[in-house]
Amino acid sequence: MNQDEEFFRSLGLKVGFEIHQQVKSDRKLFCRCPPVLRNDEPDYVILRHMRPTLSEMGTYDRTALMEFKTKKNIYYQIYKDTTCTYEIDDTPPFEMDEKSLVSAMAISLTLGCSLVDEVHVSRKQYLDGSIPTGFQRTAIVGVGGKVPYKGRHIGIRLLTVEEDACREIEDKRHDIVFRTDRLSIPLVEVITEPDAHTPREAEEIAGLLGRILRFTGLVRRGAGSVRQDVNVSIRGGERVEIKGVSKLKWIGSLVAGEAIRQKSLLEIRDELLSRGLKPEEWDTVEFSTMVTVEVTDIFAGRHVELFNDAFPENVQEGGDNEIRAVLLPGFKGILNRVTHGTRTFADELAGRVRVIACLDWEKNILTNEEEPVGGVTQKDMEEVGKRLGAGKNDSFVIVWGPPEDTKTAVEEIYIRAKEAMEGVPSETRQVISPGETTFERLLPGPDRMYPDTDMPPIEIRDDMVEKARSLVPKVPLWEVEERLINMGLDENKVRRLVVSPHYKLFEMLIEEGVKPSLALSFTYDLPRELRREGINLLEFPPSEILKLAKMVQAGEVPRKIVEGVFQTMREGESIEEVLKRMGKRDISNEEIVRAVKEVLTSHRDLVEEVKRGDYGRLVGILNERYGSFLHGKIIVDAAKRIVFP
Repeated sequence: MNQDEEFFRSLGLKVGFEIHQQVKSDRKLFCRCPPVLRNDEPDYVILRHMRPTLSEMGTYDRTALMEFKTKKNIYYQIYKDTTCTYEIDDTPPFEMDEKSLVSAMAISLTLGCSLVDEVHVSRKQYLDGSIPTGFQRTAIVGVGGKVPYKGRHIGIRLLTVEEDACREIEDKRHDIVFRTDRLSIPLVEVITEPDAHTPREAEEIAGLLGRILRFTGLVRRGAGSVRQDVNVSIRGGERVEIKGVSKLKWIGSLVAGEAIRQKSLLEIRDELLSRGLKPEEWDTVEFSTMVTVEVTDIFAGRHVELFNDAFPENVQEGGDNEIRAVLLPGFKGILNRVTHGTRTFADELAGRVRVIACLDWEKNILTNEEEPVGGVTQKDMEEVGKRLGAGKNDSFVIVWGPPEDTKTAVEEIYIRAKEAMEGVPSETRQVISPGETTFERLLPGPDRMYPDTDMPPIEIRDDMVEKARSLVPKVPLWEVEERLINMGLDENKVRRLVVSPHYKLFEMLIEEGVKPSLALSFTYDLPRELRREGINLLEFPPSEILKLAKMVQAGEVPRKIVEGVFQTMREGESIEEVLKRMGKRDISNEEIVRAVKEVLTSHRDLVEEVKRGDYGRLVGILNERYGSFLHGKIIVDAAKRIVFP
């Protein structure tokens, strides 16, 4: 175990996943619209607003309340031929797509889950606007699975089938635009136990689960078809969800960054408590009215570049925008404390302001712990501090924008400062770089989930179970990978090959006697070479691919010309016809030996190169003569016999 792994284990790091993968289907999950993504202009745009509703327990979900604070205008782009009244919440759902349900059952079995006897659809609240109904329909299909990983098992808590959300097109201030094309495309959500304990393990486990899903052949591929939510906590911290990680290679650094962030926040908590600050004494309403003041007049009559988004010309009092400040007593030195990467605690405040107050300027707060910028002077900051009554141990923050938004902003700054005395807030964060995140929303609680009264229970019939079992891969992915790696093949290439469309071709080549290393070259390296030229290897007859692979294996054709063969191959043309057109002819070993002798005799300096083990120029000369159809190894063997008799 290296030092990094020891460090993260010492923090008590736990990582679990919620992997969302779209399922191959002919229709959407709860309607008959085709699952097609669109990039053309929409036929209609509708505007809606969201509001929270009481749960079955008579309470509001805190995330729903937070989203309601944003006062978003939600615009939906609609296409008349791929969007219906169900998706815009004008009619109840159709019956669930059985094909998608059976695929979810098969994936559950692949992951070692037990199937439920009856599927019950639930509603999961989403007030961010990504679903017009304000909730996502979801249903548990399998529970209690596990997959092997390095001598132990990763627990699969449950697997659900659910409808995908809209695609976000734009989010600016109080206006957000969604495209409804992706809405209701069926997907599975795989929820794991928090069984990863280092960033490396997290990345490897996420990769393993993704490969297992793709290996079934039941899921969609391509951009946007898979998204991974990564749940991270350390000892003394809280579960924090890193939302929608689409790049596997970023998971390790994101997990490391979040672990460091939580460690930093716990240290900040201890520091604040050691100063005598008490969170229970910070009452939101009373405190904010005491320590929040408007300071527009301090900057009035001047053009201050920092405030351009609110005051493009001179700062004016009494207009549509204002500048407001909030005091944070006892916070001296905390706001510029680094939490992770280049992010500071001030960025924690800025994230809340950006999302909840919708003040999404590139720089949306200014603190007294940083150098004044954008036309703000040190004298200005001193005047703001006096107005707030700031002492030597206090900090303060300035925000600017419409009054209703600045008031929301200072309240959220205060709330986040109070949370700093309690430790790590349980929240959802979005990725801004491979190792850094920012606030997205509060982490939802159990109040967001309740039964769907529009959907009756769905009985799992015997024929559905039988169909699902027939879709489960006969040999598990991890056994396939182990077998190929034991053949001496490159592990990274194997992991990519087995979930690629070329894997069946690889197995066919092996069954027909092609050596594993050559079969891997033909089904992993060659497709990548051809893809750069816009050529798909799978468009060629497998019989011709096999024929050429056997020629290479027999020494009749060098591997280096294979790419050129497929680049010049015409429809319906055989490998033999292509090679003949390219100038290939049968060359005996005797002729090759004579040619090598002739070249070495006429180029005496080549003999010294051969003695040094340098065969490049010799091979090049003979390739020019025979049209690159000679194996380099044959030329080298002949030269060795001549020079070293």
